[in-house]
Amino acid sequence: VVFWLGDDLRSWEAAKLFARKLNPKRCSLVRPGNEQPRPLEALNRGLNLSRILRTALPAWHKSIVSFRQLREEVLGELSNVEQAAGVHWSRFPDLNRLLKGHRKGELTVFTGPTGSGKTTFISEYALDLCTQGVNTLWGSFEISNVRLARVMLTQFAVARLEEQLDKYEEWADRFEDLPLYFMTFHGQQSIRSVIDTMQHAVYVYDVCHVVIDNLQFMMGHEQLSTDRIAAQDYIVGAFRKFATDNSCHVTLVIHPRKEDDDKELQTASIFGSAKASQEADNVLILQDRKLVTGPGKRYLQVSKNRFDGDVGVFPLEFNKSSLTFSIPPKTKARLKKIKDDSGLVAKTSASGKKGAMTQNSETGLSQDFNPNQPDTSKPSR
Repeated sequence: VVFWLGDDLRSWEAAKLFARKLNPKRCSLVRPGNEQPRPLEALNRGLNLSRILRTALPAWHKSIVSFRQLREEVLGELSNVEQAAGVHWSRFPDLNRLLKGHRKGELTVFTGPTGSGKTTFISEYALDLCTQGVNTLWGSFEISNVRLARVMLTQFAVARLEEQLDKYEEWADRFEDLPLYFMTFHGQQSIRSVIDTMQHAVYVYDVCHVVIDNLQFMMGHEQLSTDRIAAQDYIVGAFRKFATDNSCHVTLVIHPRKEDDDKELQTASIFGSAKASQEADNVLILQDRKLVTGPGKRYLQVSKNRFDGDVGVFPLEFNKSSLTFSIPPKTKARLKKIKDDSGLVAKTSASGKKGAMTQNSETGLSQDFNPNQPDTSKPSR
């Protein structure tokens, strides 16, 4: 029997996961001219010595590979560049230009000031992927699943359904068909219980994206709770290992350290030690500049991108009626993309002309994008 799972990159990954679960003791093989299946182990024992010597391989270790073993996988990524980059967001095109896509097996750390809208943004971020077939598991330990589902349903409909109750059933039926699942945990939880639930979701529901909001609600149950830094390092390491072993993307929300209101958050602002930012493949920061003279400015900063190194920022606009974030249509600098440690970059304006300009190496902001200026654009409809 031949199991054919396809010839593209995703099928290759699925085949590898499937092969790991095969048990030689329970597999059988039928040889030509022999109708009686024989266990693989029995066939192996029946091979003559010369056959064994001809097919002998150098001694190997499960934790060491050579390029010969990686060669086909490298070719697969080169031949399927778009698939290797991951699933693209439809609501955040500028996020695609920086991160290139949402990939399995990665760990994303997301942070932002208290009250800046972290949960609201990350719910739309995950909903965008879920509508494109990315099976998603939500672990919200801070707000109830009913309230979270209400927010996501509003974002899905892009409208306030409390004002259009006659359309609720229609939108609810469509929302119900999404591959979206919720953990029933609330408040402090043990990391072991959470990881066990995540593994079940991956195995039964083919979940490939898990959102944890937020890490601080799991730190009180650990044996290392007397040392909060050690407890956080242990939890981050557990999520990193889970993402790698299960080929599942984990998005982890972490509160930042207490910073002055007039200072922007940086990667070092993530609460705890440097392990969270070191283990993460991507670090996203929701910056929120609250101003006395106006409503303030929100923008998303990509401060780490292990896939290809592109980092930068782009502005966001919050639409309160639909609880969604969008790109301000009237801003001059929609996206500033930079390379690490670069001082001068080339910027393409709306007219298509290019020129060198100075940028802030800490935040990736260009001079014509000033977060201190109030946002005067109207919310998108």
